[in-house]
Amino acid sequence: MALNLRPAHGWRAFAGEVGVIVLGVLIALGAQQAAEALNQRSEAAETRTALTNEIEESLGTLELRRAAQPCIDKRLKELRGLVDEWGRTGSYKTPRWVSQATWFAIGTQRFDAAESAGRLALLPAEEQYRLGFIHGALVNYRAVQDRESEAWGSLRMLQSGADTLSPTDRTAIRQALQEASTLNYFIKIRVGQSLEQAAKYGWKPDMRRAKDTMRLAWKDGKFVPSVCLPIDTPPEVANRQANQRYDLPE
Repeated sequence: MALNLRPAHGWRAFAGEVGVIVLGVLIALGAQQAAEALNQRSEAAETRTALTNEIEESLGTLELRRAAQPCIDKRLKELRGLVDEWGRTGSYKTPRWVSQATWFAIGTQRFDAAESAGRLALLPAEEQYRLGFIHGALVNYRAVQDRESEAWGSLRMLQSGADTLSPTDRTAIRQALQEASTLNYFIKIRVGQSLEQAAKYGWKPDMRRAKDTMRLAWKDGKFVPSVCLPIDTPPEVANRQANQRYDLPE
């Protein structure tokens, strides 16, 4: 017996019912895609704002370094004069306050989190490149700054006086001086290039955020580069004038 495959209400009615179902599915998919696109745009905007704030705060610390740069250059010149005198005469006038180059924390946590979560991919390719460029520059600056701080730690040995230091110490100090000078040169280049390139990308130093961070280091939030204090300043006086929450190591 032949089977009757004809729809109960005819093929035309059947086609209409299928069309309604397909249309409903397409509308649902379209609505879902629209919702996902809206959500992605929202996430992209949040990511852009978070990374811009982080970058501009870091640029503020670069501006502070640039402000202290003349004092750092002067102190390195003074220390080189002492080391050269030590080599010529076997002694030198003992400095009381060598201090150190300015050091600032550079945060990249927001960028790292956005990269790990894949949220950078929500941004246009050119924007990703710009963010990556500045992020790389800041990471490099942070690494050089840490090495610079170690070199200055060795330079502070000069405060002990020539009579207490050995020829081996003098060699170590001369090496530290050369390293500090070289790293200072690299930092000047990095600071200048980063600030200039960031300005081209539309980012500018956020000094308000930088000052909020400074309150963690300076008692009144006012930036006073300790390296700008005279080299013959007694440590107890220098620490008081620097007005930092934690005394600098001698």
